[in-house]
Amino acid sequence: MPGSSKAPLAVVTGAASGIGKATVERFVDEGFGVAALDRSGQGLDRLKRSGVGTHIHPYPCDLEEVETLTPLARQIVAELGRPRTLVNNAGVCLYADITETTDEMWEASLNTNLIGASALIRGFVPAMKQVKGAAIVNVSSRNALSSSPRAATYDAAKAALLALTRTLAVELGGDGIRVNAVLPGFIDTPIHGDLLKDRVFVRNYLKLIPLNRIGKPEDIANIIFFLASDGAAFVTGQGIVADGGQMSGQNYAKVFGERASFRIRQKKNR
Repeated sequence: MPGSSKAPLAVVTGAASGIGKATVERFVDEGFGVAALDRSGQGLDRLKRSGVGTHIHPYPCDLEEVETLTPLARQIVAELGRPRTLVNNAGVCLYADITETTDEMWEASLNTNLIGASALIRGFVPAMKQVKGAAIVNVSSRNALSSSPRAATYDAAKAALLALTRTLAVELGGDGIRVNAVLPGFIDTPIHGDLLKDRVFVRNYLKLIPLNRIGKPEDIANIIFFLASDGAAFVTGQGIVADGGQMSGQNYAKVFGERASFRIRQKKNR
């Protein structure tokens, strides 16, 4: 009978790599079964063959194909039971100058980063209303608050996902469903391609991060699990920025090197 298993169920999108894979592993470590959604069937096969594979139920899907997602959510409920947690993690970033950004790029970005998440929420919420402690965690981005050039489609979609998080927290709070977001900064994931192999880029980018390191997928997975857990039972409608302190401000001596003017100003202001 669906929902009769003692193990709680989490649904994770973008589950085959990066933050999604780390999130799947964290939930399995905590005793969850996981419905793992990803457009890479090969990636899901690798995940299934991994050490946590017996607890994983792979569902290949493409979030750009929005019309398939609500029926898929209902299928998962019928096959695995009611989920306690939905993690909307899958995302895509398409870089282009605004004058070169096509309608197709807007559609792909909005569908994957925003509308697909909404379609899954629509499919899962009726079942989640019947689960104590149910929670939705949306993986937005620091770019929802601090934008980058040539990333209009990504920044707009992630900002909208953060707004959706607040709206649904209010709308679903009476049903006992909490809705929160994580806003990662620069994380070592496949979305960056070979960029992290560029030593000059990494050395310069680290000057912007007070904690002096690039984030790991596990850093974000830990926050996702916290927001989904009873430890965050009175937290909803929030967005937690996890960027190593980058948005908090810059150490100008670290960015530009030591300057006598920095020291003189400090002495005068004592």
